[in-house]
Amino acid sequence: MQKLKSINFSKFFSILKCCLVGIVFSLIGAVVFAVVLKFTDLSSVAINYINDIIKAISIFIMVHCIKKSNDGKLIIRAVVGGVIYAILTFIIFSILNGGVSFSMSFIYDLIFAVIVSIVASIVLNLFGKKNN
Repeated sequence: MQKLKSINFSKFFSILKCCLVGIVFSLIGAVVFAVVLKFTDLSSVAINYINDIIKAISIFIMVHCIKKSNDGKLIIRAVVGGVIYAILTFIIFSILNGGVSFSMSFIYDLIFAVIVSIVASIVLNLFGKKNN
């Protein structure tokens, strides 16, 4: 019983809230990019790169939010946030596409989210120390 009392759910919920901020940015980015695609003729390679850029910016925003709302252990919290972000975006975009289809792209997105989360936490820690 004592162990259950020591679990701090508020930090988990703040990470979850920051993940939702990143997901909202991803959704807005996807809608804006879809409108741009209506008027342009981009190759599928360019589309994939731009989608990755949108994801990376969203993850940076998520990690920045995590840094603002939590103290210490940013890399660990960022990795947890990256995993939650990848899972939730997979579920949301699968629903928007009309069905869940698990493929290796989910694993790649998960690895991408973790790597970008680590890089973002390092960059934000370095940038934050310069301003102090």
